[in-house]
Amino acid sequence: MNLPAKSWITSYFVCFFFIWGIFLPFWGVWLAEKGISPEQIGTLFSLGLVLRFVSNIGLLPRLKTAQAPVKMVCFLTFSTFACLLLLIFFQSWYALAAATLLLNFLLAPMIPLGDIIGTRLVKQIQMNYGKARLWGSVSFILGSTFVGWTIGEFGHDSILWLLIVAVFLNFSLSLIKLNPQLQEQSRPNPGSTNNLMALLKKPNVIYFILVMGLIQGSHAAYYSFSALYWTSMGISEFNIAILWGISVFAEVILMRLNDRLFNKWSVKQMCLLALAAGLIRWGTLYQTTEFIWLLLAQTCHAFTFALAHLAAMRFIAMQDEHLMVGYQTLYSGVALGLVMAVLTFVSGWIYAPQDSSLFLWMALILLPVLLLLKRWKCDSSSH
Repeated sequence: MNLPAKSWITSYFVCFFFIWGIFLPFWGVWLAEKGISPEQIGTLFSLGLVLRFVSNIGLLPRLKTAQAPVKMVCFLTFSTFACLLLLIFFQSWYALAAATLLLNFLLAPMIPLGDIIGTRLVKQIQMNYGKARLWGSVSFILGSTFVGWTIGEFGHDSILWLLIVAVFLNFSLSLIKLNPQLQEQSRPNPGSTNNLMALLKKPNVIYFILVMGLIQGSHAAYYSFSALYWTSMGISEFNIAILWGISVFAEVILMRLNDRLFNKWSVKQMCLLALAAGLIRWGTLYQTTEFIWLLLAQTCHAFTFALAHLAAMRFIAMQDEHLMVGYQTLYSGVALGLVMAVLTFVSGWIYAPQDSSLFLWMALILLPVLLLLKRWKCDSSSH
């Protein structure tokens, strides 16, 4: 059985981001319902982010053949499905901790794997990557909103059951062949190198990791503890799902209009706007829990996440072609993984129910970005 390649990658983004829309905002809520403390959740999430770094750095460079990304998706989704099934029967503290860490390890490479498959299809069949990726963001909204409704109707155990069903569908998709299948890519020149340590010796690469790590890392406390904080303030799970959904809806709109709005912007200008939006967003969440203000602040996600991510992709696209996988690995593993892990760990110790200082901490994280942007020559390739 096979599926047109464009339909396959679109379906992949829909399946995976539906899973991500459940796991990212509500896994901590499910753990808390099982009796895990906020400090323990913060520790598990930070360790999980370290494992995301390890899996990205360890697994992505092993993709040596054209079919390797799809085979890795199949292995990761099957392993995730098995892990979730075991949680039906084993829910001790140690089982929940082990599963949380393993799920972070298994799910982390799934986003860059989709990006790798998608960018190859852009070259092979001139597919519009942006339109395919948009459906992933729409699916994230549906996942986070739908699980918010099911919690109210069926209780917190619906989080686990929805994940099991969604992961099974993703695994089933990975068994279907693409038509056309992925083709082998050209090899780099003999004298070139894609060694990660060699890239890390370049100052521009360090600035890239720090700027993106801090902008995206300012979301660490939000990803891990915003649902818990808003619950402690009396906001319903359904309204929390709406808050997450509106943020991703804003992200979808920005990605749709990206070429029209930001085609002539430099990477540095895009980062500065993301920085300003972050200060406004986290400052608002620190000051109020009025639902209308939270909704407005959440629309800034279009800039704090999506625009920053697009800036990172534009910077990576400026580099030599054979170095792009290395840059993507460092971006996914270090900026979005290791830096996020450290900041999540710190957030776990700062968080307390009904205490909004967590969001002030996220705003303070952004301040060093101003100094880093002055030094980062981000609108040129890193030779």
